[in-house]
Amino acid sequence: MSTAKCMEPTSTPTGSRFARNRPKALQLFAERGFAQVSLRELASHLELTAGSLYNHCSSKEELLLEFIEEHYMAMLSLFDRRYRRESPAATLQVVVQGLVSLHQSHPLHFQLATRETGCLKPNQRLAIDRLRQQLRQQLNSLLCAAGLAAPGQVDAPALELFEHLPLWLASYPLDERQRCAALMRHLTATQPTFETRR
Repeated sequence: MSTAKCMEPTSTPTGSRFARNRPKALQLFAERGFAQVSLRELASHLELTAGSLYNHCSSKEELLLEFIEEHYMAMLSLFDRRYRRESPAATLQVVVQGLVSLHQSHPLHFQLATRETGCLKPNQRLAIDRLRQQLRQQLNSLLCAAGLAAPGQVDAPALELFEHLPLWLASYPLDERQRCAALMRHLTATQPTFETRR
């Protein structure tokens, strides 16, 4: 299910109380840790009763899954055609800039995806694993096109850096340009330069 549109801010709160207060659940999960949040506390943050919460989601895990799905769908959208440039290397730069911007606008999604995926049910983790596999394929394809990976090579360290480095870099006093440069440096350093034989 594509829920990435839920990450887009709205100028005026509309819809149900649940929809308006949903960002509070994201903040609660990120600040307290998913396992520490009771269903009653979650409902209270959403200004609902525990019973009425079930009208909107079947479990805490379902809501967590939605937040993490949003995160991966937003990262996958960085590889959309509209971000392609004249060369794969330039496209990679645009993707990295988009990733840094995505973290700046939605840091709590990065935090949940990094720390709380293990709290999902097995079938929900499989859904996230499928999104991660798509992300790995997109990243690998771009790295290959830029001459930074061998065709068919699926590099787990590159994916791990792509997923987690924006969060790690946030703890350092770097501006956006410096974060982009650091991410690009680390991402390309994991790949041996691959020269196509003529």
